[in-house]
Formats: sequence, C-alpha cells, structure tokens
Amino acid sequence: MGKKHKRKAPTRKKRQSNLSGDNQQTSQELNSEVPEMQDLGPAEEGIVISRFGQQVDIADQNFETIRCFLRRSNEVPVVGDRAKFKRQDKLKTGVLVELEERKSLLKRPTPHHGIKPVAANIDLIALLLAPELGFSEMLLDRYLVAAESSGIPVWLIFNKWDLLDEQEKSEIENRLQTYKEIGYPIYFISAKHGDQVDQLVEDLRGKQLLLAGQSGVGKSTLIKYLFPGLEVSTADISETSGLGTHTTTASRLYKLDEETFLVDSPGVREFGLWHLEDSDIQQGFVEIYKLAENCKFRNCKHIKEPGCAVLAAAEKGEIAESRMKNYHHLIQHYDQQFS
Repeated sequence: MGKKHKRKAPTRKKRQSNLSGDNQQTSQELNSEVPEMQDLGPAEEGIVISRFGQQVDIADQNFETIRCFLRRSNEVPVVGDRAKFKRQDKLKTGVLVELEERKSLLKRPTPHHGIKPVAANIDLIALLLAPELGFSEMLLDRYLVAAESSGIPVWLIFNKWDLLDEQEKSEIENRLQTYKEIGYPIYFISAKHGDQVDQLVEDLRGKQLLLAGQSGVGKSTLIKYLFPGLEVSTADISETSGLGTHTTTASRLYKLDEETFLVDSPGVREFGLWHLEDSDIQQGFVEIYKLAENCKFRNCKHIKEPGCAVLAAAEKGEIAESRMKNYHHLIQHYDQQFS
C-alpha cells in the first residue's frame, strides 16, 4: 500500500477564505426551481425544526409541521430560525418567505475546512458526557473552547450516572469540581431511568438549547425519555473502538413546552478548532482569559513570558494543573499549524 500523506492544515489566508465556503455551497442548493404553488395563504410565523436540501420543515403556532420550499432569494435557513411562511391551501406544504433576525448563530468546522451553520437562536449548549467513553478533560476543554468562541453559555450534563459505583462517582465529581468552580453548571443524570432529568428540564424552562456531545453519550436516550412516543435510534458503543456509533444524520428541533425547545445535532467525536484564532483559544479558558488582563504584555500567551499573571496564578495553585496543561497543548498546537 502507498504511504498515507498527512493532510496539511490550511494557511491563514486559505482558512479565512473557507469560512464562507460551505455557506456558498449551501446557497447553491437553492438555485433550483421551486414548484409552482397556488392558493397561498397569508404570511404566518413559525420556527424551523429541520432542513432537507431545498426544503425545510417549519412548525406553525400550533406546532404542526409544514414542509416549505425555499426560494432563490431566501437566506439559507438553519434549525432554530424564526421564520415567516405562506401555506398552500388545505395542504401541509408552503413556501418560506423570510427569516427573522437571529440573536445567535452556532457554527462548526467541516472536514473540508469550511464552516457550516448548525443552529440559530440558541440560548445555551447542553454538553452531554458519559463514563463509557472515558471522561477526558482534554476533550471537554476542546468542547468548551469551541462553545465559548460562539458566546453561548454551556451546561455540563454527566449521563449514565447509574452505571458508576460510589467510588467512581466520587472520582468524577472531584475532577469536575474544577469546572464547577469556574462557573459551569453541572448535572448528574440517568437518561435511561430518568434520574434527575425532571430537575434538569425544570431549570431549562424558557430556553432554546442545543444538545451536544459524542455519539454514544446518550443523547437519543435522553430525547426518548423526554418524548416517549418519538422514534429515535440509539447508538451503541463499538466494542473495538470504544467510540459511539452515529445515529442522527440531521439537526432537529423538539418542543418541550411553549417556551422551551431542544435542538439535537449530529454527534461528533472531536470538536475541530482549526477555524479559531489563538485569541479565541485563550478566551475559551475563561479563568485564564480573566487573569490575562493583568499580564505585563498585551500579547502574552502565558507560556514563559515575564510578568505573566496567569503563570503566577498557576504557580499558586489558583488555576487547575489539568486546565493549564490543556491550554498549553492547544495554543502550542495552534502555533505549529499556523506559524
């Protein structure tokens, strides 16, 4: 077999040019003919619950689904968008008219170094963790850096809590204490049995959240618990790789109550950070970013610079050793890619 060549990271210029690449490609999908529609009713308000190429499912005020076609003039919709549409008389089809202004837009990098919008109007990201996949602070910190760069708050939800004995629970709680002290809300639940799920839902009232996490952490199981009549495939843990198998293929929005909505987006094994600047990585470690204001040099990277307030705090034990180690790993990896 021939040698496998490692894919080179994109240059800064190439990286920036790709930021809109996926959006342009997505826009091109709209450049096909919209079927002729007659007897369109007045404009109605709704919310985008899923998208399928040139069509979107929009839930009306009664949360009944209307399959709407997209026009060439439409801005590309994503799940969570508030939208106006016109319904075709007596049919559950229609046309998307326009999107309302978004208060947030969550994006993620694609395998081809583009950027893909995932969901709009998200109030918080609920990050699901599970013991079967192994709890890794590095993976968690990567998720947090990606989430913090979007400016959307993050809650940590440790699922499958019932699978751990008391000693294992104590160990996980101690390791997560660092994140609790930083300010991240943490919940320990069992989606399979419903343990502590009701309390979590109560705290989520009035929010539109994105459920994120690796495949196999129990996202589908949690959704099935919240919506008992819903047909959702659940992922098994691969015996060979220890990784979850993917089940969800398209983002979808679910309604918990009149003011609370949940977006399920396809699971990922690792959050890509290539599209971020080094300043975004620093900002993703919130306790480091806060202390950085006191550094002697404005462009301090907190590696070995003199007068670094972050390094001084780390020496005093004011920053967790694991967080500092992970920060150094990510920032140095960034420098190697784009120096």
